[in-house]
Amino acid sequence: MRQCPASVTSTTRACAAWRTYRSSAQRAGCLKLREHRTQTCCPQTHKVRGGRHRSRLLTQLAAADIAWSSASVESNEKVGKDRYKLVLDIGEDVAKGYTVPGQYVQLRCGEEQKPAFIAIANAPSESSLVEIVVKTNDGTAGAICALGKGEELDVSPVMGKGFAVEDKAPLSTCKNVYLVATGTGIAPIRALIQSGDLEIPSRESVALYYGYRNQDYCAYSEEFPEWEKLGVKVIPVLSEPGSDWQGDSGYVQDTFKANEKLEEPQGVVAIIAGQYELAGVFSEMFKEAAVPEERVILNF
Repeated sequence: MRQCPASVTSTTRACAAWRTYRSSAQRAGCLKLREHRTQTCCPQTHKVRGGRHRSRLLTQLAAADIAWSSASVESNEKVGKDRYKLVLDIGEDVAKGYTVPGQYVQLRCGEEQKPAFIAIANAPSESSLVEIVVKTNDGTAGAICALGKGEELDVSPVMGKGFAVEDKAPLSTCKNVYLVATGTGIAPIRALIQSGDLEIPSRESVALYYGYRNQDYCAYSEEFPEWEKLGVKVIPVLSEPGSDWQGDSGYVQDTFKANEKLEEPQGVVAIIAGQYELAGVFSEMFKEAAVPEERVILNF
């Protein structure tokens, strides 16, 4: 395990960087921290055997139990070949349910659509605006990505336990933090970094392993320098890099294995977001390294 040297000077600089980062996020309209608020990629839906009709019926029954509200699109920006960054106004009542980074909502563009589970990409705040990153497809996600400013869609209450780091990653015992994300799973990780809940300047090391295809399939790379200033070591791992790429390539789990020895597992906390399969792979890796099970944190 690589250790980051701790000093009063470096901690002070990191704290100052965090204050600057938080202020810029507040000005963007998505981070006005609540004074009294409560302290992964979202869950994948599993295919139901028995044919499309049964699957559609179960989806409709599940959706019928949700108290749907109306949300509107404030902005929609394409940020890669197949993904879009949207800012939604989900209304004050729904927004009040967002209290922990890593939580998500279900979205749909009509009653007949299968809801999409989408993680919130900004920290909890007093604002009714939330940011999301969506990978387009031929279904609900594609319909969401096609929405323009002012158009409406259905939103569920905020769901999921999120990344409860205050309870599961206390500073007194968890000095070394690993953040792991792939694809749009970077969204809830960004929310966690932005929130300040990790208390990054007070940790010995915080490393982010982010796996994606290449720069055309990446979100928030423009924020990497700011995260580095906060004290997060960002390790991008590209599975299909271009010829000019000089960083790590291949699968993110292989790069992690090559870099990290986890020699002090009792002081490690891992926070994982991305494909369901990825969470399983990394959870098993941390288990084999004797990292306590409760220190491997998912948002579902």
